Amino acid sequence: MKDYTDPFEETYHERDQRILAMLKSMIVEVITYCLKHNEPLPRFSRDQIGNYVGCSKDNIRRMEQNSLRRMRRRLSQLTR
Repeated sequence: MKDYTDPFEETYHERDQRILAMLKSMIVEVITYCLKHNEPLPRFSRDQIGNYVGCSKDNIRRMEQNSLRRMRRRLSQLTR
């Protein structure tokens, strides 16, 4: 099936944009609920986050590592 194309196949950029949008939505929903019911913010596992946004826990781990790497780089530039 050389010419097969999946209409639902995402590029890496599209997948990352979808995951970021879902993460933002999750954060807003959780914060809104906690503020409304006067409850502390819950902790979520990578599995729970991955299930919500529709990706694997490995993708969540990779995104965490990339974000931490970017933060460290930016913070080190501020201290120079």
